[in-house]
Amino acid sequence: MTQSGLQYFYEYCGYTVSTYIMKYILVIDHIATGGAERILIDYYHHLEKEGHQPYVFTLSGNEGQSHWTAGIRVVYGASRDENNLLKKFCQQVGLYYKLRKLNKQLKPDCIFSFLEKSNLLTVLIPSKAVKVLTVHNVLSIQYTKVQSINVKKILYAMIRWAYNKCPNVVAVSKQVRDDLIQSFGVTPSHIRVINNYVDRGDVEQKSKEIVDDFLFDKNMRYVMNIGRFSDQKAQWKLLKAFSLCLKNGLQNTNLVLIGNGDYTKDLQQLAKDLGIEKQTVFLPFKVNPYKYMAHANLFVLSSIFEGFPIVLSEISSLRIPFVGTRKAIPEEMFEDKSVWERCIFDSVTLEKDFSTFIHKDEKALSILIQKGIESVDFREMILQCTLNWEKENNKTNQFKAYDQIK
Repeated sequence: MTQSGLQYFYEYCGYTVSTYIMKYILVIDHIATGGAERILIDYYHHLEKEGHQPYVFTLSGNEGQSHWTAGIRVVYGASRDENNLLKKFCQQVGLYYKLRKLNKQLKPDCIFSFLEKSNLLTVLIPSKAVKVLTVHNVLSIQYTKVQSINVKKILYAMIRWAYNKCPNVVAVSKQVRDDLIQSFGVTPSHIRVINNYVDRGDVEQKSKEIVDDFLFDKNMRYVMNIGRFSDQKAQWKLLKAFSLCLKNGLQNTNLVLIGNGDYTKDLQQLAKDLGIEKQTVFLPFKVNPYKYMAHANLFVLSSIFEGFPIVLSEISSLRIPFVGTRKAIPEEMFEDKSVWERCIFDSVTLEKDFSTFIHKDEKALSILIQKGIESVDFREMILQCTLNWEKENNKTNQFKAYDQIK
């Protein structure tokens, strides 16, 4: 019996969905510290709390690699990703058969997948389960670095085929949905938009904890960014923009960057080259970032692209104003599109640049930062215009929307 048939049977007998146990396989590329991984882990706990039986199938990784997997039923497809093309192909075939075997063993009611490789694998395996694919990024921008035209054509064809074959596609923002339709020709009726929300109570409670490894000066104002130091997050733009703010007279303000990544040393060197190392603080990734967020006067998202960044939901829950790139700040957070337009800038340079040359988009960002720090009216405008969205910013709402997909 299919999952929808099973539901019909239980509903005919007078039961609701929450009164019978359903099996879920949650599929993801890997368990790291990204937004999609956090959503999967939180959704796993939500399903357990509702009395269901979730399992996680991760394409790569091993036991003990992440503290997030403690107490969670995880099946690892491979210990690591292969780089060799032939080995990579063989690995993907092996992952297909491992997930297919798990599906036969568990006979799940639903397979819920996160990220592109997992989505494709989920579509490929034969199963009577309801399949749900989630898309967390603007894929046309994510794949701009693919140089080969033929490889890009294959990628686009695979994405078009997968998301048109599955009638249940979750886009984390309107921008992601529009990209799937316009760039890949995905059927609009297949896609529903479900934003990434947070547990506001948890964020607020943890934000009150004491910061014991850095002293926030009450006489200073803080511009903050939290995220991987990577190509996508583009913190070099923020450093350059902040240096221009200081040159233009911004006083009593420091920049705090929290994260880890391949570009940590490059960004630290750029801060020195720009002459702002004394006004810039680098802190490693934190298990509880909220107690640091609570000290921010302005949050800046310099990312070249995002789907729906969870960090914005966290910042919003603490009622801290934010600005950033057009492709990173979701329009639906704002009640008035004209206000959204005043809080964003267009990212012109997509390639990393650790030189001290300041581009046009970085100049535009510097203006936003200065307004975000110095203008009370500008800050209040952002908070007021995002208030209605913030009222819906509750992880329970997100997962209830997931549960309703049939």
